[in-house]
Amino acid sequence: MKLMKRAIHLDFHTMPGIYNFNDRWDPEEFARILKNAKVKYINAFAKCNLGFAYYPTKIGIPYPGMKGDMFGDLLRECHKNDIGVSAYVNVGLDHEHARLHRDWCVLNKDGQVIYGDRTANFFRNMCYNHPGYRNYIMGIIKEILNNYDIDGLFLDCMGVWPCYGNECLEDMVKQGLDPLNDDHVRAHSEEVLMQFSRDVKKLVGNEKYLYLNGMPYYKVKDLDTHIEIECLPSAWSYDYFGAQAAYARNIQKKVLYMTGRFQKSWGDFGGLKSKASLENDIWDALSNALDVSIGDHMHPAENLEPEVYKIVGEIYSDIEKYEPWTEDAKYVADIGVLTDSTGFLGDTYKGLARMFGELKYSFDILNEDMDLSKYKVLVLPDSMKVTPKLKEKLEKHLLENKGILSTGEGGLNPEKTGFALEQWKFKFDGLDTSNSSYFKMVKEDYENIGNMRWAMYYHGILISPTEDTEVIAEYIKPYFNRHWDGFHGYYYTPPEKKTGHAAVARSGNIYHICFKVFEAYYNVAMLSHKAIVEYCMKKLLPKPMIKCEGIPSTARITLTEKEKAVQLHVKATFPEVRGKMDIIEEHQIIPAGAKVSVRGNYKKAYIAPNRVPIDIVCNNDYTDVVLPEVKGYMMIVLEK
Repeated sequence: MKLMKRAIHLDFHTMPGIYNFNDRWDPEEFARILKNAKVKYINAFAKCNLGFAYYPTKIGIPYPGMKGDMFGDLLRECHKNDIGVSAYVNVGLDHEHARLHRDWCVLNKDGQVIYGDRTANFFRNMCYNHPGYRNYIMGIIKEILNNYDIDGLFLDCMGVWPCYGNECLEDMVKQGLDPLNDDHVRAHSEEVLMQFSRDVKKLVGNEKYLYLNGMPYYKVKDLDTHIEIECLPSAWSYDYFGAQAAYARNIQKKVLYMTGRFQKSWGDFGGLKSKASLENDIWDALSNALDVSIGDHMHPAENLEPEVYKIVGEIYSDIEKYEPWTEDAKYVADIGVLTDSTGFLGDTYKGLARMFGELKYSFDILNEDMDLSKYKVLVLPDSMKVTPKLKEKLEKHLLENKGILSTGEGGLNPEKTGFALEQWKFKFDGLDTSNSSYFKMVKEDYENIGNMRWAMYYHGILISPTEDTEVIAEYIKPYFNRHWDGFHGYYYTPPEKKTGHAAVARSGNIYHICFKVFEAYYNVAMLSHKAIVEYCMKKLLPKPMIKCEGIPSTARITLTEKEKAVQLHVKATFPEVRGKMDIIEEHQIIPAGAKVSVRGNYKKAYIAPNRVPIDIVCNNDYTDVVLPEVKGYMMIVLEK
């Protein structure tokens, strides 16, 4: 099994009717282009989402007119050049077989097998519970494993599509489930997919890579060998990756950031992001202790695009020089952010990742099954309820005199009838039914907040102070909720008066913000919201891992650790809004003289990869690093 690093994810979804298919494709040139671009691993096409196979299958449908064995030839040539290969098989989509076997498709609740945008991809999906499709797709996987010495298997489009087809409903009845209950139908479809995944794992074993793309990271942690975070920032947004990385790296030892070369999204043959844009994504990976992968799509009649691999080669040549410090490095975090068992990281976690990145706080995202003991502060964001299992861990955390920040409904019991722990010494007055309320600081000297009545935007709960409560901000109700009364649409909802409720309050080592501040920040990005979180965090974490002076909020500063050194990552580059797109055309600069203080005492430091010495000063519990000019990105290594 080859080492997975400096990877390429190569899409090859080919429509019918390419009359000159693979005419100008040469496997030796293919492998040579990859090798010259410093690529060490690829996910390469064996079966695409149209349903065509790119090897002489006896089970499926080879692409009409294909000459030779494309997959077998590329595998041979890549292995000659010490490049690992995972076979890409799309299992969730197979439009050729869906066309020929309508009964193999997911039947939706409206009795349709075709729905949505028929010029896209997911307008019909395959049912893993249908014996015909299941036998076919398992046969494809067995055929590849038996005939080719692959290094791994990448199965794509493994989403849960609730199926109301006859086979699924009959199976549900046998299991005592209710076919008329949508939750039961979804649960059944999810378990069907899990059983399919378990059966694939038995075939693959433990000697090859396996990645089930689309399955929740934690749910398949014992089946996946690694995680590939698929994220084209132009399509997914630049706020998607941060939270995904913070969670994934606590589930699997090997995690890759799979960005892409495309300007818009997958299949964008004529789109190529700037080199600066791709570098930004790769630096994000290194800064989060992740390996790197770049997505591409090969022309069906030709070979790899030279212009793409010229840029890939330049980037991967640079990345190779950092590998003495990045391979097997671990991210260093002060703060543990909790998520629930689904691991769905929506707007709350995107907003939190952005806010903490701007504030330079280092954090991991965890669930209740993970070890929470190493974190100085835990965060229960916006909608994070406390189960009995989590309750025990939080009690232990508080007994060790550590801190907690909860926001919105965070900290409530699963029934949302009150706080789960008695240490939350606030009176719970129910869910907040307002849609237009405000908060105002009790004191006027809070930095970056001032004396204004600030909008909440995303409401959570109502809390009243007790004798054990310090009120930091008051709750201000509006004259009206936004509503329609039959005569007027109440759009204008100015603040009216205090209610006696607290908007931000402290009880011992617990700070609570009554509204969903992280979801609000993702959607509205108001600085006062970030300021109250920073106020709470400064109280809870007076000695964070990193302190900064002269570093803009747009920059990202993180720490990774390997052996007897830490790597300080300073990333200056960030996207700019251009019309409907977020674009990176050139790198930003942090002028010389900015300072980063890293907790701990270090004996020397240098700039990687050329080991240029840099002065440091030990200052009580911190080591101060005065930065030279940073253009785009810099890694500074501090030796213990």
